[in-house]
Amino acid sequence: MSGDEFPDPEAVIERGRRYRAELDEYEERAEKETITKLFTLLGRAYALPVLHTFSMNEGPLRFTDLEERLDVSPTTLSKRLSELTEAGLLTRRSYDEIPPRVEYEPTDVADDLAPVFIHLYEWASVHDLDGDG
Repeated sequence: MSGDEFPDPEAVIERGRRYRAELDEYEERAEKETITKLFTLLGRAYALPVLHTFSMNEGPLRFTDLEERLDVSPTTLSKRLSELTEAGLLTRRSYDEIPPRVEYEPTDVADDLAPVFIHLYEWASVHDLDGDG
């Protein structure tokens, strides 16, 4: 991968500093609260893998699809889906069928996270977390 394809970290940091400098005290406090809530949510077990799965998929996914792809316990997956739905990152649609069918889809807010996953993928392809290099 050439240096042109990976964003310049210093430019990204500088853009963030300029953005924060433009915030008034109220906006800065609100942003910190939002970031704290986001990191708390995304730090929960399987929250990021669930959102990543949606970012790499087109269309809705059923509970069983996610369970198979992520190899996660039903209890943990159910909790994460509920939390992500409550946070406005997923929508849940249930169908009045036998057996019952429930599908989840990312909201536009969750779709806006797709570049984050792309950036993390690019970062991981450049950096080694084994500590060998």
